[in-house]
Amino acid sequence: MLQYIEISNSASLSGHGTSAHETGAETITLTGNPYTDFARLGMDLQGCHVRYRRTPNAQGHTLTGTFNICGTGYTMGADSYAQLVERVHAKWLEKQAYRRRCRAEKRMRNTLAFIARHPDATILPAYLS
Repeated sequence: MLQYIEISNSASLSGHGTSAHETGAETITLTGNPYTDFARLGMDLQGCHVRYRRTPNAQGHTLTGTFNICGTGYTMGADSYAQLVERVHAKWLEKQAYRRRCRAEKRMRNTLAFIARHPDATILPAYLS
């Protein structure tokens, strides 16, 4: 029989989420199946390996996991399954925010380059509208 664990979504302690699962507006019930749990958090888990250790490792974690989320590998350690899921989700959200910032900076560089090449242009690129 599966044991259900309830955690609140700490993914967005920063409050920068764009949907309910990122803003912490709801509580996620963990089933113990990583594929289901990460899907509920909006992540595409493609592979994972969770290892329960008999003795704590050098950092003091008794549970370690390697996760392949959207082609990116994440390795985490924790003391419980709920804490492990929470940490991986927080790391994934940090990476998503970083990617968003990089895309915004690239759009700005492209816009400035366009304006430098065509200073008298009356039609700007579509993403400036």
